[in-house]
Amino acid sequence: VVATVRAAGPAMAERGTPLRLVLVDGAQDRLEEQVKFYWSAVIEPIAEQVWIDGRRFSEKAWHVEMKERFLPAREMRMPDGTVRMVVPSIARGEITVGAMSEYTKKVAAHAASEL
Repeated sequence: VVATVRAAGPAMAERGTPLRLVLVDGAQDRLEEQVKFYWSAVIEPIAEQVWIDGRRFSEKAWHVEMKERFLPAREMRMPDGTVRMVVPSIARGEITVGAMSEYTKKVAAHAASEL
């Protein structure tokens, strides 16, 4: 953390850009900042820049595609004893800070290398 601040701080101060550091336990519920970053810096550029077979797709379509690719469905035992597959989610209470970070990295890496 100290090395990051020392490395980035002077340049950011010179540009007048604030340096914001957030330290959290990786098991904590995901942060709103993570979701905002995911949509604005990852999903939105994919939707704006990627063409497949002469078509562009909506942000929602890309979100569903990436969620299904990198957040696999999981089993949930129901009160009646059945087991159902639960659709993955980045909603509050559904994914941790650490898992959201990994998911966002996987989506960005996939977009950069494959799309």
